[in-house]
Amino acid sequence: MLASLAVNGEEIDKQRILGVWAGGMPGEPGTIELTITPSKIVGRNPRNGKSLGEGTYEIDSTKKTIDAHVINGPFGGKTYLGLYSLEGNTLKWVSNGGRKKRPVDIVHRPDRDQFLMVLERLK
Repeated sequence: MLASLAVNGEEIDKQRILGVWAGGMPGEPGTIELTITPSKIVGRNPRNGKSLGEGTYEIDSTKKTIDAHVINGPFGGKTYLGLYSLEGNTLKWVSNGGRKKRPVDIVHRPDRDQFLMVLERLK
């Protein structure tokens, strides 16, 4: 029964994260738009239309982790280990800057190679 609840919880977050999200990092609002499908993420800067890249991702709703693997674009070939929270139509996603160390909290700490995106659902 507990295993079933964990699987269902993971499936719920996998569904809830799908869509188009817009926002940015602290001090840089409106610089990130992510389209998240069941199999990939596509990013762009809506201010200038430039691609932020495309990649795949894994989500673990039990641990609230999300890992993005960039396939192409300016950050191609990198893996970003992260944490996330989904509250209503707000997605908070913090990840490392390409190092192999996962952030420990959902806080923007550039001095520790930890970058927070705060995004609102568009669709």
